[in-house]
Amino acid sequence: MKSDNLFLSVVIPAYNESKNIVPVIREMENVISQRSDIGDHEVIVVDDHSSDDTLQKVRALREENRRVTGIRLSRRSGSHTALRAGISQARGDVVLCISADGQEDPRAIGEMLEKIKSGCHLVWAVRKDRREPFLTKWLAVFAYRLIRWFVNRELSSVSLLNADFFMFSRSVAEAINRCPERNTSLFGLMLWLGFRQETVSYERRQRLSGASKWSFRSKMKLLADWIIAFSGIPLKGITWIGLSTAGLGFLYALFVIFYSIFVGYPFPGWAATVVLILVLGGTQMVMLGVTGEYLWRNLDETRRRPLFFIEDSTD
Repeated sequence: MKSDNLFLSVVIPAYNESKNIVPVIREMENVISQRSDIGDHEVIVVDDHSSDDTLQKVRALREENRRVTGIRLSRRSGSHTALRAGISQARGDVVLCISADGQEDPRAIGEMLEKIKSGCHLVWAVRKDRREPFLTKWLAVFAYRLIRWFVNRELSSVSLLNADFFMFSRSVAEAINRCPERNTSLFGLMLWLGFRQETVSYERRQRLSGASKWSFRSKMKLLADWIIAFSGIPLKGITWIGLSTAGLGFLYALFVIFYSIFVGYPFPGWAATVVLILVLGGTQMVMLGVTGEYLWRNLDETRRRPLFFIEDSTD
């Protein structure tokens, strides 16, 4: 893609970002206006069923700028689903996905566009440093190591530990829209798609106002969706856990037999029996739980329910 007259679509997922959304859009418009290679653009704000007046702020802004549109989902679905809703509405040659909190620097889009025009299909903007509390940073590192062990090493050499926002070509947007699965990670899906992927670095800023909407529960669900949607290792691991447990049980049985033969009386006490029951029972429950996660996600996919519904729009 070497055109100097690109149509850029900007997708911004927002949940209770009424104080931030207007400054973020105005800054984005200012950066885009300085790019001679962008012929036209649109800004699509996806309101993830906010409880504040985020959509009303976008509607008011649309009165002065017809390139800005907003849609509101019928229920809170998470930022990844909101992004996919926006991508489905995007018409651009190039699509930029960026958050509504003001932490991500839109000035990085210049370098991202140059990579897209040079033939790259997907560009990740990666922060130079995670300036977060130690525990949060450690948990993030641990989670992405799990992802890399289970999934990412099979999909791409790109590390998403510090990836925040991204830009991709029309072909990638169409590929995403052709994958309607519900229980998945958008980032994981984009790695799975392949295409030529590269990164740029930037300095992440402080939020304009408010606090992050990513709760610990949301992060854990995303981690589970990512691993289960793109890896069969947990399910295959059940076989090895079962074989290992059976092997330990067999060794313990030999120990009891030899103890009875050489000592002259059965192995004493109920403690060992209780421990074995608890270990075996707990192992079986874990294996059933992992199997259940895969079965539930398969059931959810076979229902073929739409990923999202649009409740309201600025149009």
